[in-house]
Amino acid sequence: MVNAAPLPPQPSSPPPVANLPRHDWKLVEQMHGLLRMGVWWLDMLQGAQMAAQEALGVMAAAMLWQQGAMREILAWETEVGGTMREMVRRVEGEDSDL
Repeated sequence: MVNAAPLPPQPSSPPPVANLPRHDWKLVEQMHGLLRMGVWWLDMLQGAQMAAQEALGVMAAAMLWQQGAMREILAWETEVGGTMREMVRRVEGEDSDL
């Protein structure tokens, strides 16, 4: 005969059933509405951010175009200034062939 371990003691009564919380459906519906509104606002924010990002890209391109134009104007002004100095030098040197 094999000595078997004794069985654990059996509870005399079943464990108590956990009390389920009572649902306040009005509060649940209010929260559901708030969450839906939050999703809507987050979608609006995402759209606004995407539009702003696109506008910033267009603005950056326009600023680069403006910088290029300003460099060309600077080169033009430098050339005009050099030509004017040459004209003054010729007029003052009496070798004017203008």
